[in-house]
Order: sequence, then structure tokens, then C-alpha cells
Amino acid sequence: MKTSLKTLCAIALVAALGGCASLGGTSASTTAAADKELTGSLAEGLRLARMLRDNGRMEGAAGIYARLDQRGELKGALLLEYATVAATVSSPRQALALFGRARQEMGGDPMVLPPATGVALCNGLGRARLALGQTDAALGDFDCALKLDAVNTVALNGKAVILDAQGEHEQAQALWRQAQEIDPADFTLLNNLALSYLSQGKTDETIRLLRQLDMPRNMPTLTLNLALAYLLENQPEQADQALRQLVSERQAEQLQAQLMRYSTRIREGEPVAAELLVASRQMLALQDQDE
Repeated sequence: MKTSLKTLCAIALVAALGGCASLGGTSASTTAAADKELTGSLAEGLRLARMLRDNGRMEGAAGIYARLDQRGELKGALLLEYATVAATVSSPRQALALFGRARQEMGGDPMVLPPATGVALCNGLGRARLALGQTDAALGDFDCALKLDAVNTVALNGKAVILDAQGEHEQAQALWRQAQEIDPADFTLLNNLALSYLSQGKTDETIRLLRQLDMPRNMPTLTLNLALAYLLENQPEQADQALRQLVSERQAEQLQAQLMRYSTRIREGEPVAAELLVASRQMLALQDQDE
């Protein structure tokens, strides 16, 4: 029996920076424990926040960092730590404000900070600005990170996303290939490279790149993008076969119908990048028919 996927992230050009993630909330007992810890020392609050963070409970961790910040206890690198966690659950504008505060707290110049700290700050600023459409500033932030760490895959990916959106496909693809060599296990990089080929109309390259993979179940966008490429190549049977490796037959039919609408609009002249952007803002919510 296939693993049930209640919600799938649609084709996501921008999601390359963050991907589709499910972040758990906090239980009443966890919240009560947090309140108890926060009556103690800063060290105790940080210990609990980091425990939640390390267990993927980002919303709960961000809440504890926020309370510590309200008490005026987060300075310098601790404020950067808070911003990095909060960026996963807050709006880009809120994240940008936090990273901006952290930069000012640490002197305003990431280049004079310890390299790892400077990279985290530059990447945080870059991701937030990119999400807000501030692409020129974001490009400067990612270049800042690369000056401190020339093989940082987050910065390489972020810069590639911007260049690709600006039509500099070859430069962007070179950066993604470089990043893949550094971290071949990061499927987000491969997904973005495939989407770049797709946005150029190089569906055969997209298929070649994605078909070789044993698709990771925690990144369904790879399968969705492969299915879309098949549809653009007028190969609906292959698209259906790919989708059925991911979901049930009924769900595969629903997904293929949605993807077919995207492919039809693309064939009628809509820019591929525009259709990918529309898709990236939608969630294909599927009811599990087996439950």
C-alpha cells in the first residue's frame, strides 16, 4: 500500500529556498513547560528552545525565543539564532526585521564576523528579501555569503534562483550543478535545475534529469515536475505512471487533471515561468480515500 499523502506541494520554483515542510505545533503540556522554564534563567530558556528546534518544533521554539527577546535577553548571536528559527514560521517581512536587528547588534558588517556567523546572517537576509521580491538586495546578500564561504550551497542556490528568474538560465544552471557536486543529497538543488530546464522549454532535459532518480517521498515536487514534463511532451501514460508511484489511482487522476491545466495553458502561449509561479502558490489538497 502506498504511503498516504494528504497534502502535496505543487510545482515550486520559489519553494526551492524553503521547500514544503510540515511544522508541528506545541501541545498544552509543552507550552506549560515552556512557561515554567522561562521563569528561570536565560540558559534554561535557551535549552528548551534549542531542544524544540532540534526536534523540528519550530513554532514552539520561536515562541520561546520571542519571550526571551521581549525580556531583552537576546543579544548579538542569540538574536541571529532567534531570527533563523523564526524565519521558518513567520512572514518574510518579520524575518527580515529580525535579521536586520541581528546585523545591527553585531556591528552592521557581516564580513568582519566569524565566517559561519556572517554566512548565516547574509543567507537569512537574502532569503527574506528574495521572498519579498527584493531581488537586487537579495543577490547582494547571497554574494556576501559566498565571499565568506565560496562553497555554501544555500547561497549558491539562492543566487541561482535570482539569476534564473532574470533569464540568466545558463549561469543559474552552472551554479546549481556546482552546488549539486558539493551536496548531491540535496534534492532541492536538482529540483530547481529541472525547473530551470522546464522554464526554457527543455522538457526532454527535465525528464532525463528526474527520471534517473529514486524519488524521495518527502519531496513530492520532484514527481509532480516530472509528470508535468511528461504531459508537455504529450506522454500522459508516463505521467500517470509517475504519479501512481506517489499516490493512489484516484489521487493520481486528480493530480494529472490539475497538471494538464497547467500544460494546456503553457501550450497556448502562457510563459512557463508564470505557470510555475501560479503552481508554487497553490496546494493540491487530496483526501485520503483509503481512510
